Amino acid sequence: MRVMKLRIRVLPAALAVLLVLPVLSAGAGASAVPGCHLRFALADLPPFQSLKDGRPAGIDVELVAEVARRMDCRVEWEQAPRQRAMVLLQEGKVDAVAGVARTAEREAIGLYSAPLRHGRNVLVVRRGEAARFPLASLRDLAGTSFRLGIVQGSRYSQEFEDLVNDGALAGNLVAVQNGESAMAMLMRDRIDGFLDGYRVAMDRAGRLDLVDKVEAHPMPVSGPEAYVVFSVAAKLDPSIPARFDAALAAMRADGTVARIVGTGDS
Repeated sequence: MRVMKLRIRVLPAALAVLLVLPVLSAGAGASAVPGCHLRFALADLPPFQSLKDGRPAGIDVELVAEVARRMDCRVEWEQAPRQRAMVLLQEGKVDAVAGVARTAEREAIGLYSAPLRHGRNVLVVRRGEAARFPLASLRDLAGTSFRLGIVQGSRYSQEFEDLVNDGALAGNLVAVQNGESAMAMLMRDRIDGFLDGYRVAMDRAGRLDLVDKVEAHPMPVSGPEAYVVFSVAAKLDPSIPARFDAALAAMRADGTVARIVGTGDS
């Protein structure tokens, strides 16, 4: 088995720092796409993806790395917040973004993989307050005084996208810079809740020592699946998404996905 290079491109501001890490490529006999090279955006969303000790880390990073190994493909990670990552995807400046919900807006700029993993989005509220808000869906927020924190440009589900586009939640939305600021605003009673991935929010609450201060509202926000979306503008080899799905299916069949994702609630 030969050694392939994994390239990580970190953009803290305008300056790019390029790191190169070794990963194992597919074994002899793999039908590689010549020059297969995928540029993935890397968000700060632990435990799924983040930069740790100068290296990409997390569940999504491990899943993508193993798929790429089986495809005999090189992966480059470019650090960018999720909303910026979607702009880069639309412009073809990255080839793919991992761990996203499926929406019609994103389908216009990208081609979705098969489900990468479970990864539901939830409404996070202060612990003990879910019963104060008898909500069955996001639409039930319309016309109420509920202050909903959202990261500008994020799309949490198709329902959320539709409600934003028709202005139904205009009186509810409160822009937050990121998940940390959303958590701080929730604790200060400046918002009543915010949308986030369940495991991302609980991981953040643990790091901030707030696990006993927050809970997920039982109202469903998005389906349980998270995907990889490939850029249409990047004009990838058309065989790559299908090869990605085939490798991912093999990983599900042999238990690799379950091993990497673990047994925690997503």
